[in-house]
Amino acid sequence: MYTIEEININKMIVHILDSSLSIPVISMEEMESSYEIKEFFANHIIKTLNDDTIKKCEFNTDYNMVYTYIKEFSTSEDKFVEMSINIANQLFSIMSCNVDIPSSDLAVISYSCRGTKYLALLKLNYSSSFIHYTEVENDTNINSIIRHRTTLPNMGQKICEAVIINLRTLDLKVLEKKYEIDGNKEYYLSLHLLKCKTTLSSKEQYNIVKKATDLVSKKYFDEDVEKKMEIKQELYNNIEETGEINLDKFADNVFKNNIEVKKEFIDTISSKGLEEPKVKLSEKTISRSFEKQKIKTDNGIELKIPIELYNDPENIEFVTNPDGKISIVIKNINKIIH
Repeated sequence: MYTIEEININKMIVHILDSSLSIPVISMEEMESSYEIKEFFANHIIKTLNDDTIKKCEFNTDYNMVYTYIKEFSTSEDKFVEMSINIANQLFSIMSCNVDIPSSDLAVISYSCRGTKYLALLKLNYSSSFIHYTEVENDTNINSIIRHRTTLPNMGQKICEAVIINLRTLDLKVLEKKYEIDGNKEYYLSLHLLKCKTTLSSKEQYNIVKKATDLVSKKYFDEDVEKKMEIKQELYNNIEETGEINLDKFADNVFKNNIEVKKEFIDTISSKGLEEPKVKLSEKTISRSFEKQKIKTDNGIELKIPIELYNDPENIEFVTNPDGKISIVIKNINKIIH
């Protein structure tokens, strides 16, 4: 996880990319430095880096203008303004042809973190909000409330489109959303602006593994509560030890000698585009996915159980009754909090 103290901002510039205008409003000089603005951008950079939907990417270097602009800047910092203008014009050209892409400001920031220089492209999409407005008529103030359509995300909000580029290796990470491009929903930032190859995000990888696990569990072990618990616990144990899932090891441990079930599990994962033998997960994905396990019964009861208690018979026990029905026994409770 990154912290705001690790971000040291060097250069900043902002361009206005409002699709309702015929041309972008380009800034010809860097922004003046101020603590508040640096803190604003540093917060958004941190939120971007720690987002578990961010994807590692690699530039396709053939006929790639954005790659060329950034590579030139990486060897000559005096090209910062020129580089930012060129990228802003490229992005505005794409936005102008595709009305589904939201208008925004584009903040281009050069910063250093942990001894490495980076470039951040933050697309600050506009939102509507209400503000007060004062008019003067006949020397009289008249206060009213009006709707402002170009409000930027505040410091506490999460932005959904951003690019972080390592200026030494030119590797990049992309946070993006799909918008309609020529009739199809596409990731326009990676596909059309950056022209880069992408990998699955930490969140996407985990969701593929979880859905495949749930699918196989339901198909082969739907009536075996203990086996389903064992599978969930083994998935958690794999991640707790190393922060990653070794898919072959996990499948061997939970499906043992059942070759058919293991093959179906691996094939299901591969069919969703996850072909790496190991899945490395971010801290955010791990904490969000394994903080609690949810149990839902057929009569509508829902329980959320902390993962450390889930497979501990001293705290919770699943009992199969003679009639085949299941009882859930919750133990060692001091009091019930409503």
